[in-house]
Amino acid sequence: MTSADYRPGVQFKAAQGVVWIVLGLILFVGMTGRAEARLDDPALCTPAERMQRLDRCATPAPVPVLVTPAPSRPPGAAATNPSEGTDPADLVPFTYARVITSNVPVYASPEDAALGLPPVRTLGAGYLWVSLGKRPTYVESNGETWIMINKGEYVRASAISIYRPSRFQGVELREQPAMPFAWILKPVQPSKTPGGPPDPDAPKLNRYDVVNIYDTRLVGDLRWDQIGPDQWIDHRLVGQVSVSPRPEGVGPTEKWIEVNLYEQTLAAYEGDRMVYATLVSSGLRQWATPEGLTRIWIKLRHAKMSGGEGRPDYYFLEDVPWIMYFNKAVGLHGAYWHDGFGYVHSHGCVNLAPRDAEWLFNWTTPLVPEGTNSVLSTEDNPGTWVWVHQ
Repeated sequence: MTSADYRPGVQFKAAQGVVWIVLGLILFVGMTGRAEARLDDPALCTPAERMQRLDRCATPAPVPVLVTPAPSRPPGAAATNPSEGTDPADLVPFTYARVITSNVPVYASPEDAALGLPPVRTLGAGYLWVSLGKRPTYVESNGETWIMINKGEYVRASAISIYRPSRFQGVELREQPAMPFAWILKPVQPSKTPGGPPDPDAPKLNRYDVVNIYDTRLVGDLRWDQIGPDQWIDHRLVGQVSVSPRPEGVGPTEKWIEVNLYEQTLAAYEGDRMVYATLVSSGLRQWATPEGLTRIWIKLRHAKMSGGEGRPDYYFLEDVPWIMYFNKAVGLHGAYWHDGFGYVHSHGCVNLAPRDAEWLFNWTTPLVPEGTNSVLSTEDNPGTWVWVHQ
């Protein structure tokens, strides 16, 4: 919930003052070689796309495919306002806005401000976000525009900025992936050879494009991944998903979630089969997400989150959607305030793009009854397993 993001390894600056620390280095041997790469297969679709064009959708298995979803902006641009033209209400339960000035007075009505009456409270300094209902309510008064943040609470519209949440979504898998696949984290031009210069004739890959990884080579200490014939990219520019064995203690038919802190990816399984995968943003170095195997113990459709009161890292987030707490106060949840998925970003929780959070919320147990906001797991209705590891 801060503006600093990193993957273990090299540090560099991105737009809007966001610090990105690029993914570190590991050795991984790909499952297939160059001869199996194919470039003429259909797209790997998100669940929403699958509903609209099932005939064009494929999965990474059993045939290798190169997939290219709708292009996205690079991280710096996306972090400012990633979904221009998209109604925020189509992505999340509320419209959200960031408080962009400090010590904002909140009045019972705009008329109270005009009369010189005292505010009912003040929004102090920090990383503060408010929810504005499904649609914001504006009021014109004495030549000023006001916006209602709660019933009987108004602030000047100039004090907040409405934000459009990320449109990114992972992929739903109908079959077990035959090989590792990955999301592009930063625009890149593939090279013809591992460690070579960018190939000007190769297609440019954009952030959030999806690729299969057919082979892996080390050049010095750097890992390079083959994503197509004569197409190699630096592994630091991707977030990879590979099929993992079921953790000890998880039953052969149970649901479980894997969070890979190194890759900043998540995979959902039913028994041994992967059914969903996406990028995440886990805790920053000073608030690292704890590792281990635990169960979801409570789910909430939306709730307030805050922390660091009285410190420079104070944050206050209203109506965070689709929360699944699995390790005390650490949970999976939707993040409407950034589009930095694939890089660490949080105070310890696992941030998800809103569409991913909603999918997982509806898939995991315990199910939240209609008409209620939350549910606790029980011995008879246990929560889904969550395995967090490097």
